[in-house]
Amino acid sequence: MSNDFLASEYKKGKYLKGVEVDKRKPIQLTIGGVSQEEFPEQGKKLVLSFLEIDQLMILNKTQVGSLIDFFGERTGVWCGQRIRLMQVPSSYQGKPTILITEGETVAPNVRAADSAEVLFEGQ
Repeated sequence: MSNDFLASEYKKGKYLKGVEVDKRKPIQLTIGGVSQEEFPEQGKKLVLSFLEIDQLMILNKTQVGSLIDFFGERTGVWCGQRIRLMQVPSSYQGKPTILITEGETVAPNVRAADSAEVLFEGQ
């Protein structure tokens, strides 16, 4: 049995926070789902889940606006879309927040191995 773990993995909470995104290296994620959750002090919020990580992301109004601009108002269309998350300074409570930008698109149902075979087909 191995006893070599990344202890920092156990510091992460259920929800992704700005301080957890590396300021020097944005992360690219695929939206796995969108849900609505009720929070005692914040009211009803949209929450994203991702295919690559277990943490969820509570969206603020600016982030919701960005996703509407990129993908439209129907949240069902957001699933499967790639986005990039970057840490940016915030004047709200002095804590960094997360800026959402469009991520690189990936052709549906195309694996890296499939595209490599196409490139060399006929040679």
